[in-house]
Amino acid sequence: MKPLLLAGLLFTEGCSRQPALNYRHCLKLRVGMTREQVFAAMGPPEETFPYIEGRTLPHLKGRTAYEWSTPASMPAQNRVSIDDASGKTVSIRCGDSVVTAAVYVEPPESAAPTPPTTPATPTPPRRGPRERGSSSAQSSGRPLTE
Repeated sequence: MKPLLLAGLLFTEGCSRQPALNYRHCLKLRVGMTREQVFAAMGPPEETFPYIEGRTLPHLKGRTAYEWSTPASMPAQNRVSIDDASGKTVSIRCGDSVVTAAVYVEPPESAAPTPPTTPATPTPPRRGPRERGSSSAQSSGRPLTE
């Protein structure tokens, strides 16, 4: 009987930690990430909400929303909205936080390192024609003589 009780306690402890992990993973997501990148970070979604004509808000047309649980102290679930056509993340809500400003930038295809360059030697500034002659002649309005 005791091993069964111990196994039950361990199972519930693992379940109670998952919402907190979901929230921490959600905060690492960025707008522009692909569906695959989101699922790799968050795991499979607990709920999926595809756009349904007449039942979903019009501004969500062409998007699918995915939800993951959050700790009980949070007012809302973790929700990621992904554009169906491009497969890119459009909006992210982690519990009560909305991720909008940070945009994910995909790394370049080839990550070949570039060789370091040596800094160029500085050249002295060139003097223009106005810098020749005396400043008193320029300020007095007299013509410059050479």
